[in-house]
Amino acid sequence: MNHQAVKCDSPVFNSSLISTDEALTFLLDSAVVVDCKEHVSLDDSLGRVLASDIHSNINVPGFDNSAMDGYAIAIKDSQLPKTKHSFNVIDRIPAGKVGGKLKQGCAARIFTGAPIPPGANSVIMQEECEVSEDGTLITISRSIKLNENIRPTGNDIAEGDVILCMGKKIQPQDISLAASVGVSELIVFKKVVVGVFFTGDELVDPGLPLGPGKIYNSNRYALVSLIKQAGCEVVNLGNVEDKLSATCSALENLEKKCDLIMTTGGVSVGEEDYVRPAVESLGELKLWKIRMKPGKPLAYGRISKTPFIGLPGNPVSSFVTYCIFALPYIKKMQGNEKYKPKSIKVKANFNCKRAKPRREFARARLDYSTGSPVANLYPKQGSDVMSSIVWSDGLIEIPEDMTFEAGETLNFFPINELTE
Repeated sequence: MNHQAVKCDSPVFNSSLISTDEALTFLLDSAVVVDCKEHVSLDDSLGRVLASDIHSNINVPGFDNSAMDGYAIAIKDSQLPKTKHSFNVIDRIPAGKVGGKLKQGCAARIFTGAPIPPGANSVIMQEECEVSEDGTLITISRSIKLNENIRPTGNDIAEGDVILCMGKKIQPQDISLAASVGVSELIVFKKVVVGVFFTGDELVDPGLPLGPGKIYNSNRYALVSLIKQAGCEVVNLGNVEDKLSATCSALENLEKKCDLIMTTGGVSVGEEDYVRPAVESLGELKLWKIRMKPGKPLAYGRISKTPFIGLPGNPVSSFVTYCIFALPYIKKMQGNEKYKPKSIKVKANFNCKRAKPRREFARARLDYSTGSPVANLYPKQGSDVMSSIVWSDGLIEIPEDMTFEAGETLNFFPINELTE
C-alpha cells in the first residue's frame, strides 16, 4: 500500500513533547506492584490478580473413569480382533460408586464419570450395545480396542502441576479449575486504591440545573466507572474548587490513603489550571505533554511516595489517555502480567493526505462486510465529541509523520482491550 514518511516541522510540536511510546515506557517502568497480599474465597476472587502460583495436590481425575454412558467390559487380548462379542452384565456403577472386580467375559453398566472397575479394560457406549430383554447380556457387533472411552488418572491435571500462574487476572474458568483440585482460597494482590477529584468551576453534577456557562461533569462518571471496572477501590472527592489551595488540600488528603491519585483537567497551560502547579509544589512532575492526539496534556508525577496521573479535561482526551496510559499503569500496579492492550491489524477506509505531527488515536468502527475488517472513522474527531466513543468499536492508531491512501494496514485497539 502506498504510504510515505513525512517529517512534520510544526513549531507547536517540537522536541519538548515526549512521544507516545516513550511516555508509555516511562510510565510502565515507574509502576510498582502493590506489596500487600490477601486470601480470598473462590466466590470473591473474580477479577482479582493472583499473587502466587497455584499447584495441584491431587490428580484430576483422581481415578480412571468412564467418558460415556455405556458398559465397562473385561475382554481378553486374543478376542480384540473379533467382530462379535458377548458379555454377562454383573454390576451397575453410577457416578460416585465404586464397582466390584470384573472377570474376563463380564461387563458392568456404567455411567459418565464413574470409576472404572478393577479388571475392566474398555468402555463401549450404550448405543453400540445390544442388550438382552432381561438386561443380563450385551452383544457388541464390531472389533474392540483396549481403553476405549476411559479417561486415565491425571488426564486433566497431574499432582504437582502448576495450574494457575502468579500475575493472572482471575476469570470464571480459573475459579472452576482451582475448585477442581480442592482449592478453596486464593492468594491475591491487594486491590489498588485510587483517589480521584475533578477540577473546573464550570462543572455541574447531573440532576442539577445548568447555569450560564456551565456543563455537566461527565468525566467524573467516566473515570470512576473505568477505575472500578479495572477492579480498583475508589476514593472520590468529587469536584474541587479551582484554587491552588483547594487543589493542594485535595492532593494531600488522597496521598495519605491511596496507592494512586488521578484527576481530570487542570494540567494544561491556562491561568486557571492549578493541578500542575499543585503537584509541583507538593512533590514532583516527571512527565508532561505527550505528542499524541487527543490528549497532549497528560501529567505524571508523585505526591510524596504516591504516584499521580493527571488526565486532560476534554472528555475524549481524558478517556483515550486513560485507556492508552493509565489503565496499563494500573494493571501493572495490580501485578497483572498482561498489562498492555492488544491490537489487531485492519485496513483503513480513509486517506491521510497530510502528515500528522502527533500520533493520533482516532475513533473508528469496523466493517466486516467484505470479510477482513475495514475501519471507518467517526465523522467528528474533536476531543469534545464523547458520542464518538459510544459509536466506535475502538481506536485506530494513525502514526505521526506519515501519509497513506485508503487500504493502508494500521493497528486497531478494540474497546474491550482498552477498558477491561
